[in-house]
Parts: sequence; C-alpha cells; structure tokens
Amino acid sequence: MKASNRERIELHMLTSLARSQRALCRIMETIADQVTVSEQLAIHMAENLQTISEYQRSMIEKITKKSLRQRRLGTPGKPWISKNVARGTSSPAHD
Repeated sequence: MKASNRERIELHMLTSLARSQRALCRIMETIADQVTVSEQLAIHMAENLQTISEYQRSMIEKITKKSLRQRRLGTPGKPWISKNVARGTSSPAHD
C-alpha cells in the first residue's frame, strides 16, 4: 500500500473517531438528563459508553501506533504554576 493511501485511510479513520466522540458527548448529555428519570437506564448507558470508549481507545492506539496514557484513580496533586506566570512576568526568551 502506498504511503499516501495509508495516510488518507488513517486520516479518514481519525475523522470518524472524532465524529464518534462528538456523538458520545451528546449521548452523555442525554444520560445526564435521564438520571433523574431512571437510574438503571443511566447505569446501563454508562456501561455501554465505557465499552465504546475502550473500543475507540484501542482504535486510536492501532492507528497512531502510540500507547495512550492510562487514567489513574486517586487524589490529584497540587497544580504546578511557574513562578514567572504566578508573578505575571514573562521569561526573557519570550520577550
């Protein structure tokens, strides 16, 4: 397969995944609205979304040939802010 054909196919697949992500966002908004109506429906939909999300993750990893970072559960650390940013100054390299 020519490199240009492969790149075109990969771009098409990534575009499709992006469309799918937008659809998932709309579904999640709908689920959020339905939680008050049926908690069981919300749980079922959340499980389905998890499955779809895992499928998309594996597709992205196969297309890009890069491993995505795994989510970590726990308490997040304190935010790191550069002292220059906190003081409102810029570094000499950016002036």
